[in-house]
Amino acid sequence: MKWNSGRLWLRISVYSSICAIGLFVLIQSLLFWQFDEGAIRRALSTSLQDIHRQVTVEGKIAPRLFPSPGVSIHQLKISEPGSSAAFASIEELDLYLSWLPLITGNKEIKAVEMHGVSANLVRTPDNTLSISDFLLHRSQGGVSMKLDRLQVREATLLYSDRVAGADHKLEDFSLDADELRGNATLSAGAVLQNGKRPVRLAINTPMTIQDDQVSLEKLEAVAISEVPGLGESKFAALGQYKLNFATLQTTGKDLEFSLTSERPQSELVLKVPELSASFNEVSMPSGHVRGKLSYAHSQYQLAAAMDNLKLTEGGLSADKLNGNFTWQAGDTRLDFKMDAPLALAGMKELRMQPLRMTATVATPLLPRGKLVANLEGALDGDMDEPRLNLRVGGKLDGSDMSVTVSQYGLIKPRHEATLSIGKLDLNRYLPESKGDPVAVFLNNKPIPLDWLDYFDLTGKVAVGELAMGRFRMNNVSTSVRINPRELELDQMSADIYEGRLQGDILLARRDTPHLEVKQTLKDMNIQPLLVDLLSFNRLEGKGNGKVDISADGKSFLDLRNTLTGDVETSLNKGALTGIDLVAALKNLPGELKEWNAKASADQKTTFSTLSTAFRLDKGIARSQDMRLASQLVNVKGSGKVDLVQSIVDYSMDVQANPQAFTKLKDVNIPLKITGPINAPVYALDFNAMVKGKKTEGEKQQALKQELKKQITTILP
Repeated sequence: MKWNSGRLWLRISVYSSICAIGLFVLIQSLLFWQFDEGAIRRALSTSLQDIHRQVTVEGKIAPRLFPSPGVSIHQLKISEPGSSAAFASIEELDLYLSWLPLITGNKEIKAVEMHGVSANLVRTPDNTLSISDFLLHRSQGGVSMKLDRLQVREATLLYSDRVAGADHKLEDFSLDADELRGNATLSAGAVLQNGKRPVRLAINTPMTIQDDQVSLEKLEAVAISEVPGLGESKFAALGQYKLNFATLQTTGKDLEFSLTSERPQSELVLKVPELSASFNEVSMPSGHVRGKLSYAHSQYQLAAAMDNLKLTEGGLSADKLNGNFTWQAGDTRLDFKMDAPLALAGMKELRMQPLRMTATVATPLLPRGKLVANLEGALDGDMDEPRLNLRVGGKLDGSDMSVTVSQYGLIKPRHEATLSIGKLDLNRYLPESKGDPVAVFLNNKPIPLDWLDYFDLTGKVAVGELAMGRFRMNNVSTSVRINPRELELDQMSADIYEGRLQGDILLARRDTPHLEVKQTLKDMNIQPLLVDLLSFNRLEGKGNGKVDISADGKSFLDLRNTLTGDVETSLNKGALTGIDLVAALKNLPGELKEWNAKASADQKTTFSTLSTAFRLDKGIARSQDMRLASQLVNVKGSGKVDLVQSIVDYSMDVQANPQAFTKLKDVNIPLKITGPINAPVYALDFNAMVKGKKTEGEKQQALKQELKKQITTILP
């Protein structure tokens, strides 16, 4: 016989295959012959008698011959303990037996496949599960269970927590566990329905089973859902866990929990070195949380360490949270350093008290420094709404400060706030100026308004003393409304330059910013106000005023140049500086030659009352009804003040009191004020003297006659 003959190897292969198939058919035939459906049905009905549960099979029971011997059971139902009420039902249950034990007469189940499973799990008020009796149950009779594979398909699990009063539903549940007798792998997936929105769940991990303990060496669990305002959000858990089914205890180490979203892009990560858990409590000696959220032009960051974390039925708590929360928008940065215990009752009611916090503001708006406030108080809120309330008090730059803030919403938050500061000197933080501070409406630097993008705020502000440039206000109080479109100060009041201010201010953000000011001034000291606003020092007095103006511009200088509206003022016991009309009248005609001289700061014309109303149009103020009254002179005037060019062009008719100036009876002195606002020239108004004259000769003759008349009148 030739061993290398192709025909010989073919014969051996064919005969071997026929023998193997014959042996397989013989064994399967023997198993089928030994199959007793009635015995199996009876065994199942009594299998859970020791835990007082009923098992019924309403469908057929058929043998399984391939790929291994077993049995297929249809429409199996299990009752609640001591009741006929349904606990679980299985449309099809396939049990696969091990070969060798079966040959020796033992029935050892090595694999289980379940299809169409539905079950009701309940957590009772005594903190036990309705399946706890299964965990303690041991197989009886001639059947043993040494699973090597478990498969579940199309399962629905209902979970009712009678302690927390919550119901959950797992749909489309599937599970695959392989190599259970050695280095096993477990994967599962489901859809959680909690009454709000579906959550897709997935678990994947290597697994080791030793008696009552299951070790999950590298658990990867993921939950994904569409959250309103966040888009698709994902929760992930990583780490090592050990589950003891006898004691119902769980331990873990090197754990990481993360929550991410796509709209806006965000991430929150909690790392826990160790964890121990039971049905009543999850405890973690320490943990570290970090988070980041990007929305529009803003970024939020959180980094904090927590001590002694506990998760119970009442919620989450930590003995101490110490960390930093940062909000950054462009080059503006707001940092909060926090230290407080943490409580999250019911996983929704937040409380941090006592809260110690250091708040730091760094922004290009304050290029010379940072605003730093040391505060103490409390933070609470409701995460379901969501709503946060902050109430703190402390020091800002050495001055007393108190703040209350309520935030509604997390992604596009709306704020309600009250702020009280003893003193705020912005000059400490604004750009350093050379020499004296610039008057407010002479500043040509652009007014930054980008920060409005990040606010939707209403509230009240109170400042004991506010300084910006040379401008000062005390006891400031106002309602505030801030949003990306406008800044409004409503019902504003303040002590200002020995007087009282009341009214409204609106700054609207448009292609060109728009300003509206409606203010009433009472008992105001006018000179320092005009100096600090416009560097104008030619008017003194105290009195009342009314302002109703608007302007458009990107800087305070632009706003000044476009001022439009009405200004009314009435002053008492004041003075016009730069000219002494009384002295000039007393010395006529000798003083006539000095009328064209430049105004002198040490000269004044005092008055008992001064009233006028200006109509502003694009930075030019016109007046037709100026009245000045004193014991010695009365003045009427009209003209304009050009704020754009910083010049004045004003005509006044000066009339002496005939009782004080008998020589000047019926003599009116026309006076012209022209030139720069800060250095005007006072002169006789020759144009008024020759009014109505057409030719140059007529004008000269009229001027000579008028001067001769006035001089003759006052000569002895």
